Amino acid sequence: MTRVLAVAHKEITQIRRDHVLPRLIVGLPVMMMLLFGYAINFTLSGIRLSVYDGSADRVSQALVQELGKDDKFRLTHAARSPQEVPEAIDEGRARVGLVIPEGALQTVRQDKSLVIEVYVDGSDPNFAFQAQAALRKALGDLNGRLLAGKALAGQAVTPPLTPSLHTLYNPDNKTAWFMIPGIIGLILTQFTVLLTALSIVREGESRMMETLIATPVKPYEVVLGKVLPYLGISFVVALLVLALGHWVFGVPVQGNLGWLLLLMLLFLVGSLGVGVLISTLARTQVQAVFGTFAYAFPTIFLSGFVFPIDGMPALFQAVSYAVPARYLIEGLRGVMLRGVGWEFLWLDFLALSVFGALVLMLASSRFRKQLAV
Repeated sequence: MTRVLAVAHKEITQIRRDHVLPRLIVGLPVMMMLLFGYAINFTLSGIRLSVYDGSADRVSQALVQELGKDDKFRLTHAARSPQEVPEAIDEGRARVGLVIPEGALQTVRQDKSLVIEVYVDGSDPNFAFQAQAALRKALGDLNGRLLAGKALAGQAVTPPLTPSLHTLYNPDNKTAWFMIPGIIGLILTQFTVLLTALSIVREGESRMMETLIATPVKPYEVVLGKVLPYLGISFVVALLVLALGHWVFGVPVQGNLGWLLLLMLLFLVGSLGVGVLISTLARTQVQAVFGTFAYAFPTIFLSGFVFPIDGMPALFQAVSYAVPARYLIEGLRGVMLRGVGWEFLWLDFLALSVFGALVLMLASSRFRKQLAV
């Protein structure tokens, strides 16, 4: 028992002297708890709404007000024609759209049913289900008030408002169509970062890095030389998972395949740079693995991979803009399911380009300091 306690004491001393591992041991569970507690929220609020109001009377205005109750919907786009409603959803300015035809008040007074066209972004089946349920509840509440007034007046009780639902992009509500683009982003994140970080840390542990220090190769040349081979390997892996998603799970590619490949290439460059950056902070392969997990967790929770960003608190919605995988996954879903082009993807391309450039510059700077030591 004395010898066992002596080994345990040695291990505790070694962990205490490690400058990185204790922070990860404490920080990683805290980060996981906060993300699990706040980010996992399937209850949506503030759903972006586009409305074309062809009536502009008391009935249509009452419907818009009913949708705005409890902050369930938020009017973000007032369409000037019925065609602009689905276009607003295509462009990402709204996720639900309503087309209210002319003569709403007159139709209700004549005891006829007014058909309201409803467009819902169906790329996320869970979102589509909740949005449709919220719409039906709002219409049901308004119908109840209108019918109550008619019943007191002794009139007929035909339901005044009837929705005609149109589920866009994923009419059959296939979960795989929503999940596969997110899974591609998650695989590329973990694979590229872990592969690069472990390979460089392993060289440091085997003293191969000392050989590089003795050469006239500059730090940024070392970083680029490390990234290029893994960039080729990672791109092949990206093509493989994309092909599996398309041919095995039937996820369509509605848009331009070139935009899709360029998005993944930009993301891979930045992710490989993150792997190099982690390797400059980690001294052992165990530290590199923990560092990769610490980087991957925000990708899982804050990228929109599974949990809808619209349901998160405002703070976490703001933080999600700093998660590169968000732009990749949004771009993949946009191209694969909605067939969007440059007019929608330019922000994703810009964000991923800035991400890649900044990470490579920071990794080169850190690598220079490491070589100087």
